[in-house]
Amino acid sequence: MQGQGDAGCTRTRHAPIRGRWHFPPPAFQSEHRPVMAKRTKSKPQERGSVLFDVLYDDESRASNRRVPMEILGGLDGDEPARQLIEEQDRAIAEKSGRPLRSIRSLTRSPARAPSASDE
Repeated sequence: MQGQGDAGCTRTRHAPIRGRWHFPPPAFQSEHRPVMAKRTKSKPQERGSVLFDVLYDDESRASNRRVPMEILGGLDGDEPARQLIEEQDRAIAEKSGRPLRSIRSLTRSPARAPSASDE
């Protein structure tokens, strides 16, 4: 059958659309297509949180624990962060069935240097 995809047919490159043959658009149409603007990468926004590194009494460590910035500051310093992380650990210990670990020290994680891809 000619025109139905057999190897000998020269017309199989262009499929018929509703009885008409579809050919590529003329060259002048491609010049008049609207040009879409390129999307620029946005800078990361300040999320309003601080990251902490936690060292437990059993020498284990947890890095980059996120604490909202609103609870920090004032006269208490980082003590509210310790309380929040202890509450989170208590909930995790309940769900996992593991014993609660006590926190030895709590330090702010060093600020991450922006990489070349962030700029």
